[in-house]
Amino acid sequence: MKLTIYILFFSGLAFSASTLLPKDDSVFLEKRAELVVREIGHHLLLISGDSSSRILPVKKYGEHTFRLAFQNKFSFMPDTLVAVVHRRLKAAGLPLDYRVSVLNCGVSQLVFGYEMNTKKGDVLPCIGRSQSEDCYVIDIEFIENEVSVINGKNVLLITLFSVVMLVMFYARKRLKKPVPEETEPFLMIGAYTFYFEKKLLKNKQETVELSDKESKILHIFARHQNETVERDRLLKEVWEDEGIFVIGRSLDVFVSKLRKKLQNDPRVKITNIHGKGYKLWVE
Repeated sequence: MKLTIYILFFSGLAFSASTLLPKDDSVFLEKRAELVVREIGHHLLLISGDSSSRILPVKKYGEHTFRLAFQNKFSFMPDTLVAVVHRRLKAAGLPLDYRVSVLNCGVSQLVFGYEMNTKKGDVLPCIGRSQSEDCYVIDIEFIENEVSVINGKNVLLITLFSVVMLVMFYARKRLKKPVPEETEPFLMIGAYTFYFEKKLLKNKQETVELSDKESKILHIFARHQNETVERDRLLKEVWEDEGIFVIGRSLDVFVSKLRKKLQNDPRVKITNIHGKGYKLWVE
Protein backbone atom coordinates (compact mmCIF):
# COMPACT_ATOMS: atom_id res chain seq x y z
CA MET A 1 0.00 0.00 0.00
CA LYS A 2 2.75 2.41 1.00
CA LEU A 3 4.70 1.64 -2.20
CA THR A 4 1.58 2.32 -4.31
CA ILE A 5 1.21 5.74 -2.66
CA TYR A 6 4.86 6.50 -3.48
CA ILE A 7 4.35 5.52 -7.11
CA LEU A 8 1.26 7.71 -7.49
CA PHE A 9 2.95 10.62 -5.72
CA PHE A 10 6.12 10.52 -7.80
CA SER A 11 4.21 9.92 -11.04
CA GLY A 12 2.28 13.12 -10.30
CA LEU A 13 5.57 14.91 -9.75
CA ALA A 14 6.88 13.54 -13.02
CA PHE A 15 3.86 14.82 -14.94
CA SER A 16 4.16 18.25 -13.32
CA ALA A 17 7.90 18.35 -13.94
CA SER A 18 7.45 17.48 -17.61
CA THR A 19 5.16 20.49 -18.09
CA LEU A 20 7.63 22.80 -16.37
CA LEU A 21 10.83 21.59 -18.05
CA PRO A 22 12.42 24.19 -20.33
CA LYS A 23 11.91 23.67 -24.05
CA ASP A 24 15.50 24.55 -24.82
CA ASP A 25 17.32 21.24 -25.35
CA SER A 26 20.69 22.57 -24.20
CA VAL A 27 19.27 23.57 -20.80
CA PHE A 28 17.76 20.11 -20.34
CA LEU A 29 20.97 18.38 -21.41
CA GLU A 30 23.12 20.47 -19.08
CA LYS A 31 21.08 19.77 -15.94
CA ARG A 32 20.62 16.08 -16.68
CA ALA A 33 24.12 15.39 -17.98
CA GLU A 34 25.90 17.01 -15.02
CA LEU A 35 24.29 14.52 -12.64
CA VAL A 36 24.97 11.51 -14.86
CA VAL A 37 28.60 12.50 -15.60
CA ARG A 38 29.23 12.87 -11.87
CA GLU A 39 27.71 9.40 -11.33
CA ILE A 40 30.13 8.02 -13.95
CA GLY A 41 33.02 9.45 -11.93
CA HIS A 42 31.68 7.79 -8.80
CA HIS A 43 31.59 4.37 -10.48
CA LEU A 44 35.10 4.77 -11.95
CA LEU A 45 36.58 5.57 -8.53
CA LEU A 46 34.82 2.60 -6.93
CA ILE A 47 36.18 0.29 -9.62
CA SER A 48 39.71 1.64 -9.07
CA GLY A 49 39.38 0.82 -5.37
CA ASP A 50 38.80 4.41 -4.15
CA SER A 51 35.62 4.89 -2.11
CA SER A 52 36.59 8.01 -0.16
CA SER A 53 38.17 10.73 -2.34
CA ARG A 54 36.11 13.58 -3.75
CA ILE A 55 34.77 14.10 -7.28
CA LEU A 56 35.18 17.76 -8.22
CA PRO A 57 32.22 19.78 -9.61
CA VAL A 58 31.41 18.94 -13.23
CA LYS A 59 32.18 21.85 -15.58
CA LYS A 60 30.52 22.57 -18.93
CA TYR A 61 32.64 23.65 -21.92
CA GLY A 62 31.14 24.88 -25.15
CA GLU A 63 27.68 23.69 -26.11
CA HIS A 64 27.68 20.04 -25.14
CA THR A 65 30.98 19.11 -23.42
CA PHE A 66 31.16 18.18 -19.73
CA ARG A 67 34.43 17.82 -17.81
CA LEU A 68 34.87 15.35 -14.95
CA ALA A 69 37.74 16.02 -12.53
CA PHE A 70 38.93 14.20 -9.42
CA GLN A 71 40.57 15.08 -6.11
CA ASN A 72 43.17 12.30 -6.22
CA LYS A 73 45.15 10.34 -8.80
CA PHE A 74 43.73 7.02 -9.99
CA SER A 75 44.30 4.29 -12.59
CA PHE A 76 41.75 2.89 -15.03
CA MET A 77 41.17 0.24 -17.67
CA PRO A 78 40.01 1.74 -21.01
CA ASP A 79 37.51 -1.07 -21.68
CA THR A 80 36.03 -0.57 -18.19
CA LEU A 81 35.71 3.17 -18.86
CA VAL A 82 33.95 2.49 -22.18
CA ALA A 83 31.49 0.08 -20.53
CA VAL A 84 30.67 2.34 -17.56
CA VAL A 85 30.13 5.49 -19.65
CA HIS A 86 27.88 3.78 -22.19
CA ARG A 87 25.85 1.91 -19.57
CA ARG A 88 25.18 5.02 -17.46
CA LEU A 89 24.31 7.28 -20.43
CA LYS A 90 21.98 4.65 -21.87
CA ALA A 91 20.28 4.06 -18.51
CA ALA A 92 19.73 7.82 -18.11
CA GLY A 93 18.23 8.19 -21.59
CA LEU A 94 20.94 10.62 -22.73
CA PRO A 95 22.18 10.76 -26.36
CA LEU A 96 24.30 7.78 -27.38
CA ASP A 97 26.35 9.72 -29.93
CA TYR A 98 29.28 11.15 -27.98
CA ARG A 99 33.06 11.49 -27.69
CA VAL A 100 35.15 10.72 -24.61
CA SER A 101 38.62 12.20 -24.06
CA VAL A 102 40.87 11.37 -21.09
CA LEU A 103 43.51 14.06 -20.52
CA ASN A 104 46.42 14.52 -18.13
CA CYS A 105 45.79 17.29 -15.63
CA GLY A 106 47.55 20.56 -16.25
CA VAL A 107 49.14 19.81 -19.63
CA SER A 108 45.82 18.61 -21.14
CA GLN A 109 47.62 15.89 -23.12
CA LEU A 110 45.29 13.26 -24.60
CA VAL A 111 45.85 9.88 -22.93
CA PHE A 112 42.87 7.94 -24.30
CA GLY A 113 39.86 8.83 -26.41
CA TYR A 114 37.09 7.32 -28.50
CA GLU A 115 33.80 8.13 -30.25
CA MET A 116 30.43 6.38 -30.21
CA ASN A 117 28.38 7.29 -33.28
CA THR A 118 25.21 5.43 -34.21
CA LYS A 119 25.16 6.95 -37.71
CA LYS A 120 28.79 6.97 -38.82
CA GLY A 121 30.11 4.04 -36.79
CA ASP A 122 32.07 3.87 -33.56
CA VAL A 123 35.76 4.78 -33.36
CA LEU A 124 37.50 2.77 -30.64
CA PRO A 125 41.29 2.50 -30.23
CA CYS A 126 43.01 -0.61 -28.90
CA ILE A 127 41.71 -1.32 -25.40
CA GLY A 128 42.70 -3.80 -22.72
CA ARG A 129 45.84 -2.01 -21.51
CA SER A 130 45.73 -0.51 -18.04
CA GLN A 131 46.47 3.22 -17.71
CA SER A 132 48.88 3.91 -14.85
CA GLU A 133 47.90 5.92 -11.80
CA ASP A 134 47.95 9.63 -12.59
CA CYS A 135 45.92 12.83 -12.41
CA TYR A 136 43.24 12.68 -15.13
CA VAL A 137 40.26 14.70 -16.32
CA ILE A 138 37.56 13.17 -18.52
CA ASP A 139 35.66 15.16 -21.16
CA ILE A 140 32.33 13.77 -22.41
CA GLU A 141 31.10 15.61 -25.51
CA PHE A 142 27.64 14.93 -26.91
CA ILE A 143 27.62 15.12 -30.70
CA GLU A 144 25.45 18.07 -31.65
CA ASN A 145 23.33 16.48 -34.39
CA GLU A 146 22.16 13.83 -31.90
CA VAL A 147 21.45 16.37 -29.15
CA SER A 148 19.10 18.29 -31.44
CA VAL A 149 16.62 15.41 -31.68
CA ILE A 150 15.68 15.59 -27.98
CA ASN A 151 12.12 16.94 -27.69
CA GLY A 152 9.35 17.25 -25.13
CA LYS A 153 8.35 13.58 -25.43
CA ASN A 154 11.89 12.46 -24.68
CA VAL A 155 11.95 14.69 -21.62
CA LEU A 156 8.73 13.19 -20.29
CA LEU A 157 9.91 9.63 -20.89
CA ILE A 158 13.25 10.28 -19.23
CA THR A 159 11.59 11.94 -16.24
CA LEU A 160 9.20 9.00 -15.83
CA PHE A 161 12.14 6.61 -16.17
CA SER A 162 13.93 8.45 -13.37
CA VAL A 163 10.85 8.19 -11.14
CA VAL A 164 10.55 4.44 -11.78
CA MET A 165 14.24 3.98 -10.93
CA LEU A 166 13.76 5.95 -7.71
CA VAL A 167 10.77 3.84 -6.68
CA MET A 168 12.64 0.61 -7.53
CA PHE A 169 15.60 1.78 -5.45
CA TYR A 170 13.29 2.53 -2.51
CA ALA A 171 11.57 -0.85 -2.79
CA ARG A 172 14.88 -2.72 -3.06
CA LYS A 173 16.21 -0.89 -0.01
CA ARG A 174 13.09 -1.70 2.03
CA LEU A 175 13.17 -5.36 1.00
CA LYS A 176 16.94 -5.51 1.62
CA LYS A 177 17.60 -7.10 -1.73
CA PRO A 178 21.27 -7.47 -2.71
CA VAL A 179 22.70 -5.02 -5.20
CA PRO A 180 22.48 -6.47 -8.74
CA GLU A 181 25.78 -7.86 -9.86
CA GLU A 182 26.08 -5.54 -12.85
CA THR A 183 26.34 -2.53 -10.48
CA GLU A 184 29.13 -4.14 -8.43
CA PRO A 185 32.65 -2.73 -8.95
CA PHE A 186 34.53 -4.79 -11.53
CA LEU A 187 37.68 -4.87 -13.64
CA MET A 188 38.13 -6.35 -17.11
CA ILE A 189 40.92 -8.90 -17.60
CA GLY A 190 40.81 -9.96 -21.24
CA ALA A 191 37.55 -11.88 -21.70
CA TYR A 192 37.03 -12.07 -17.94
CA THR A 193 35.00 -9.73 -15.75
CA PHE A 194 36.53 -9.64 -12.28
CA TYR A 195 34.11 -8.77 -9.46
CA PHE A 196 36.76 -8.28 -6.79
CA GLU A 197 34.40 -7.54 -3.89
CA LYS A 198 32.44 -10.74 -4.59
CA LYS A 199 35.62 -12.71 -5.39
CA LEU A 200 34.23 -13.87 -8.75
CA LEU A 201 35.65 -14.25 -12.27
CA LYS A 202 33.17 -14.49 -15.12
CA ASN A 203 33.25 -14.97 -18.86
CA LYS A 204 30.73 -16.35 -21.34
CA GLN A 205 31.54 -19.96 -20.51
CA GLU A 206 32.06 -19.99 -16.76
CA THR A 207 31.86 -18.43 -13.32
CA VAL A 208 34.94 -19.00 -11.16
CA GLU A 209 35.02 -18.47 -7.40
CA LEU A 210 38.21 -17.10 -5.85
CA SER A 211 39.60 -17.43 -2.36
CA ASP A 212 40.26 -14.29 -0.33
CA LYS A 213 44.01 -14.38 -1.04
CA GLU A 214 43.50 -15.14 -4.74
CA SER A 215 41.14 -12.21 -5.06
CA LYS A 216 43.54 -9.81 -3.33
CA ILE A 217 46.47 -10.89 -5.51
CA LEU A 218 44.42 -10.70 -8.71
CA HIS A 219 43.08 -7.26 -7.73
CA ILE A 220 46.66 -5.95 -7.58
CA PHE A 221 47.51 -7.59 -10.92
CA ALA A 222 44.33 -6.29 -12.59
CA ARG A 223 45.08 -2.68 -11.59
CA HIS A 224 48.60 -3.02 -13.03
CA GLN A 225 48.11 -5.06 -16.20
CA ASN A 226 51.24 -5.42 -18.35
CA GLU A 227 53.34 -4.00 -15.50
CA THR A 228 55.80 -5.81 -13.25
CA VAL A 229 54.49 -6.22 -9.70
CA GLU A 230 57.23 -6.90 -7.15
CA ARG A 231 57.01 -9.95 -4.89
CA ASP A 232 57.64 -7.83 -1.79
CA ARG A 233 54.65 -5.64 -2.61
CA LEU A 234 52.37 -8.67 -2.99
CA LEU A 235 53.57 -10.18 0.29
CA LYS A 236 53.13 -6.89 2.12
CA GLU A 237 49.68 -5.98 0.79
CA VAL A 238 48.20 -9.48 0.92
CA TRP A 239 49.80 -10.95 4.04
CA GLU A 240 52.01 -8.69 6.12
CA ASP A 241 49.33 -6.07 6.82
CA GLU A 242 47.27 -8.84 8.40
CA GLY A 243 50.11 -9.60 10.79
CA ILE A 244 50.85 -12.97 9.18
CA PHE A 245 54.38 -13.99 8.20
CA VAL A 246 54.49 -16.04 5.01
CA ILE A 247 57.28 -17.40 2.89
CA GLY A 248 57.45 -16.68 -0.84
CA ARG A 249 56.56 -20.26 -1.75
CA SER A 250 52.97 -19.68 -0.60
CA LEU A 251 52.72 -16.77 -3.03
CA ASP A 252 53.90 -18.99 -5.87
CA VAL A 253 51.16 -21.50 -5.05
CA PHE A 254 48.41 -18.87 -5.20
CA VAL A 255 49.77 -17.43 -8.47
CA SER A 256 49.78 -20.94 -9.95
CA LYS A 257 46.10 -21.35 -8.98
CA LEU A 258 45.25 -18.03 -10.64
CA ARG A 259 46.95 -19.15 -13.87
CA LYS A 260 44.67 -22.18 -14.02
CA LYS A 261 41.57 -20.09 -13.37
CA LEU A 262 42.46 -17.69 -16.20
CA GLN A 263 43.49 -20.38 -18.69
CA ASN A 264 40.33 -20.17 -20.84
CA ASP A 265 41.51 -16.88 -22.33
CA PRO A 266 44.83 -17.46 -24.17
CA ARG A 267 45.43 -13.69 -24.30
CA VAL A 268 45.85 -13.60 -20.52
CA LYS A 269 49.08 -14.85 -18.93
CA ILE A 270 50.83 -14.43 -15.59
CA THR A 271 54.60 -14.70 -16.01
CA ASN A 272 57.51 -14.76 -13.57
CA ILE A 273 59.90 -11.83 -13.84
CA HIS A 274 63.15 -13.32 -12.55
CA GLY A 275 64.42 -11.66 -9.41
CA LYS A 276 61.57 -9.13 -9.33
CA GLY A 277 58.06 -10.52 -9.25
CA TYR A 278 55.22 -11.19 -11.70
CA LYS A 279 53.51 -9.60 -14.64
CA LEU A 280 49.88 -10.05 -15.77
CA TRP A 281 50.00 -9.90 -19.57
CA VAL A 282 46.81 -9.02 -21.44
CA GLU A 283 47.23 -8.92 -25.22
